[in-house]
Amino acid sequence: MEALKAEEFLAELISCREAFWEKMNAERKSYGAEKPLSPAIVLRRLQFGVVMERKAAEVTARWVGEIPDLDLQQPMSEYVVNELKHTSILRKRIAELNGDPDALWNQPLKELKELWDYHASLESLCELIASVQFGHEEFFPRTSKSFIARVQSIDPQTASVYRDTLLADEAGHEWIAPEILRRYATDAKTQKKCLEALKRGCELFGKAIQSFNQSLPA
Repeated sequence: MEALKAEEFLAELISCREAFWEKMNAERKSYGAEKPLSPAIVLRRLQFGVVMERKAAEVTARWVGEIPDLDLQQPMSEYVVNELKHTSILRKRIAELNGDPDALWNQPLKELKELWDYHASLESLCELIASVQFGHEEFFPRTSKSFIARVQSIDPQTASVYRDTLLADEAGHEWIAPEILRRYATDAKTQKKCLEALKRGCELFGKAIQSFNQSLPA
């Protein structure tokens, strides 16, 4: 297999990711992803966010020093800081709602642990970027918009946290992942590993999302 040109490679990754999204989105209602919200479910969703934001920061931080170009190293380091900032904001909101900010962090669902253990095991920056930032993290704005619409009437402050901070910051760093892949995933072997990492990451993410929704209080 010969290496693809950068835009062809990104298009292949996007095609794979979007096919998974279509499958996952079609299945979401069957396991309660769009069920009416209660204060207990909102709290659990915030606790899930703590894990996702903090783990994204942790698995990415180890690779920042390996990025050879400063124009990508700096925004990637800022991404890590933003994920930890989001973690702090979510933990504060959970505390305001009299919940345990670290409940899901300290006792993670098996499928959620498997997802982040997989990301931690990846052997290159490009594989991680393909799996996380270019992969399932692209689903976050889509699922968050649905959450915001449903939570607005019962908890407008939590809706504001997602809409005005988390989503706003996500939009600011969406350009970084494709640019890293354009610049560094240039040989056939790396591209193949990136595609495999994206597929596996999306698969594990889907299992984690299903497990999380099935664990929500009735």
